[in-house]
Amino acid sequence: MVKKEKHLTGSEEDLMEIFWESEEPLTSVEIMNISADRSWNGNYIHIMLRSLLKKGMIKVCGTVQCGTQYARQFIPAVTKEQYAAKLVMSKGIGSNSIAAVTVAMVNETKEANSKGLVKQLEEIIEELRNSDSKEL
Repeated sequence: MVKKEKHLTGSEEDLMEIFWESEEPLTSVEIMNISADRSWNGNYIHIMLRSLLKKGMIKVCGTVQCGTQYARQFIPAVTKEQYAAKLVMSKGIGSNSIAAVTVAMVNETKEANSKGLVKQLEEIIEELRNSDSKEL
């Protein structure tokens, strides 16, 4: 039986964006301060954090003292790129279509520095070739 991936809600994706943009672990208090422009209250942030933990999107990396209490610190367990790949794969894009999807993504970006992008792709292909030959 195929395990159905758990998708993120819009708010969970917004919260993950905060994690991906942050270079430091975040507590719920820090998230509340960063997201002051949103209508998220402390209870809602805790609900989203629990959900993201359950879905394996974030992990606890430590604790810090906040006033008289201790708060858990969280970091992303999945990169933005890994999440995007899971989303694409959940739409029925199989391994046979990865090259076509990559070309479509490159065309979408209309990257001014296409030579740099091609170089990156060549390096990735070389790494994959090297890892495939090691497994044989």
